[in-house]
Amino acid sequence: MKEESRNPLGARYCAILNAANYISTVLGDWGDNVFFLQLQQSAVALGEEELLGPLGVTESGRLASLEGSLFEGLLGLLERLRGDMLGRLLEAVMRDVQKKAQPYCRDRWLSLPSQCDQATMSLSSLACPLMQCLRDHLLQLQQMLCLPLFQMGWQDLAERLDLFLYQNVILYNHFNEGGAAQLQFDMTRNLFPLFGHYCKRPENFFKHVKEACVILCLNVGSALLLRDVLRQAEEDEEEPGTPEGQQPSPVSALNELGVYRLAPCDVLILLNLRASWPGK
Repeated sequence: MKEESRNPLGARYCAILNAANYISTVLGDWGDNVFFLQLQQSAVALGEEELLGPLGVTESGRLASLEGSLFEGLLGLLERLRGDMLGRLLEAVMRDVQKKAQPYCRDRWLSLPSQCDQATMSLSSLACPLMQCLRDHLLQLQQMLCLPLFQMGWQDLAERLDLFLYQNVILYNHFNEGGAAQLQFDMTRNLFPLFGHYCKRPENFFKHVKEACVILCLNVGSALLLRDVLRQAEEDEEEPGTPEGQQPSPVSALNELGVYRLAPCDVLILLNLRASWPGK
């Protein structure tokens, strides 16, 4: 197993992971089987330590009332093994993806041409290695993992990628109008559809990125109004006793834009990453 762990993207590693998942599924089904339930009751009544192992009063009571299962201990071990192995596999994928994403993270987001200056929008050339790497890994995982594991895997991968892009592309850079439009195009028209093969609304797994794109791509007037609302809300918090109801709630203002995950303080940070302000 140590040898296989050195290559978590290898066929043998994935085969072991599939086997652990299969055994866990079978034991879970057996736990509800009438034969094993009767065996469990008999073992508890006779105090068979060979079957049950050393149990305390609480554990014995749970087994006697059929709340627990003969296979609980083994299932717990298999669950931990499956979680650890799947996590190690996804870490290996993310290392490869992050390596390919480095040029994209350092793109010239502050000086990209505006959407009006381009005949048609196209995928950023620096995003191509990232998208290709991600596509290849998704296809590889789909072929090598059983369906339940693949479902867990791609969802976990999407959420990891969401945080990575949010922290290393969006929060790390400043954006002019063209940069914000390019980022939104790359994400909504290229990244999200990669996961659209596996679910109807892949953007729901990229909430940080999706909502950040909304904020960065707001027109100047809407962005100014939103910034004023958020700043006023901050001032009201610092000065207790300010009459309520005179200003719209920052949360409701964000919800109207479709922003639910990001907090008002996060949105203020994003607004400060915009370069397209009057006077700049």
